[in-house]
Amino acid sequence: MLVPVLAVLVTGVTGVWQRTGDGTLEYGFPLPWKTSQIVPTCASCLLPTSYNWVFFLIDAVFYAAIGYGIISLYTRTIWKQKDHLTDPGKAAMP
Repeated sequence: MLVPVLAVLVTGVTGVWQRTGDGTLEYGFPLPWKTSQIVPTCASCLLPTSYNWVFFLIDAVFYAAIGYGIISLYTRTIWKQKDHLTDPGKAAMP
């Protein structure tokens, strides 16, 4: 349950990563899920912002997959180490 929560938090944090598009500022990594349009006539005006929730969801799933992959590799490594400690002869067999 912790991995999806962390994935959503990481996705939200990537919302501060700014990339300049064609007349827009795009936020989010790897997919830009927040877009602000640049208004050239007003430097201090609030920028019109739109959110692409599908891209936000895809980014969250992307980071959750990375988290589950790390946990899987860690668990497999620990499991092999414990198996090697309990039966040293088993490690020599292919």
